[in-house]
Amino acid sequence: MDKNAHPLDAIIDFAWASGADRFWINNAKDELKRLRKEIEFYKQSFEQPAAWAKTNDRNDLFDLRLQNNPYVDQTKVVPLYKQINNEQ
Repeated sequence: MDKNAHPLDAIIDFAWASGADRFWINNAKDELKRLRKEIEFYKQSFEQPAAWAKTNDRNDLFDLRLQNNPYVDQTKVVPLYKQINNEQ
């Protein structure tokens, strides 16, 4: 296991090699799997914005649209994402 690429896995393996309790190690592995799955879920949900809005000089949002107009100054456009519920 490459400790620089996967430090949490390396720590779990080190704990196992050092004589940690099997129950504790399995719980840590399960929790790490759950966190990786949750991170992937959120990455996928933020791939595509649900809408776009423009901002004015006071940073107020206005002109909400379902499509981004590429001819508008993109420094003034803010992507909006929908809130997701990760109940399983």
